[in-house]
Amino acid sequence: MKLLALLLHAFLELKAKITLIVLAGISTLVLLVVLLALSSGQSEAGTTLFIFGQPASPPVAPDALAKLVSQIQGELAGGLFFGISLFGVFATASLIPDAQEKGTIDIYLSKPMARWQLLLGKQLGAVGVVFANIVYFVGASWLIIGLKVGVWNPHYLAAGLSMTLAFACLYSIVVFLAVISRSTAISIIGAFIYYFIAPVFLEGRESTLYLISENAVYRAIVDGLYYALPQITALTSNIGNQIAQSPVEWVPFLQAPLSAAAIFGVAALLFNRTDY
Repeated sequence: MKLLALLLHAFLELKAKITLIVLAGISTLVLLVVLLALSSGQSEAGTTLFIFGQPASPPVAPDALAKLVSQIQGELAGGLFFGISLFGVFATASLIPDAQEKGTIDIYLSKPMARWQLLLGKQLGAVGVVFANIVYFVGASWLIIGLKVGVWNPHYLAAGLSMTLAFACLYSIVVFLAVISRSTAISIIGAFIYYFIAPVFLEGRESTLYLISENAVYRAIVDGLYYALPQITALTSNIGNQIAQSPVEWVPFLQAPLSAAAIFGVAALLFNRTDY
């Protein structure tokens, strides 16, 4: 009940955030474009997919049509996750720094709940708001494509859960930075650096960071960072494969949440030991 109350409180805190309204508005705009642009036609040769009335493919058999639709859904999913990473982090990063402000934190700490519950409630609230937008976009676009083209791909719906998992892992970085810095700006910048820049160096470490030194200890530390931190990029890169029913590398789906849970645990420990 305490976590549920904190989650609902976080929802109310985020309700007035203009960035969430912008994210929902962008999602609605994209959905309207998909609704107006996409159509299909039947012929003896197969099904033709049309974009704004122009053929996007020659007539294809059902299997080829399903593959084509999964490619479109993969592009939609990729754009959606980019949007929720950008706007979602920007909109929700202030939850924990705001809770640590003098006066506000005193009220929270006077309640009969553990500090880790407060932290977890804030994280669940942020992830819950993003999950609601994912459900809205993925569910509506799945319905539009199904009605317009006649292809109902359940793996696209499942990808919504994968995107939520990926955002939850990314948000563990936000939580950690918010606890140690008490700064919304540092939390946002740090999360963006980790998601948009760090993978270039960590995943491609053999052609980037390895060039700095050939020292075995240094390279072991670099490898350790890669395997210890959430492999969010590797996780999200498999979402397209999940939608297309192609072979999926499931290790990041296990590694990323375990690593994120460990980072959240460290943040909770630091939060518990902080003197306010």
